[in-house]
Amino acid sequence: MNERRVQRSAHPIKAAGLYLDAVARRGAHDALALADADGLLLAGTTRGPDIEALAAIAPLAADAQPACSDGLLGLVTRGAALQVWPFEVGLSSCYLAAVGGAPKPPGLEADLNRILG
Repeated sequence: MNERRVQRSAHPIKAAGLYLDAVARRGAHDALALADADGLLLAGTTRGPDIEALAAIAPLAADAQPACSDGLLGLVTRGAALQVWPFEVGLSSCYLAAVGGAPKPPGLEADLNRILG
């Protein structure tokens, strides 16, 4: 069997970051940030807008979908559109914030649960 992943990690948080980098490339997202319910960064992409700031606003922006891109949010996203997808990882509520790009990819929640579970 051929391994399709070029980069991998046995550390769940690092593996989640590598997975999010791949999702961002496929979906043309500027950045992805996985945040807990308090807005703390769990994992994110290595490029694009400040992912710690993105994680901090994710729980707040989830309630305001579709999010406007002006003010503080515009500074964090550099004016690009923001999407926030709430879901559960194990028993914890999390949010995945996406700057720019395609809609939520299918299987995202299951993949993150498998990696972080």
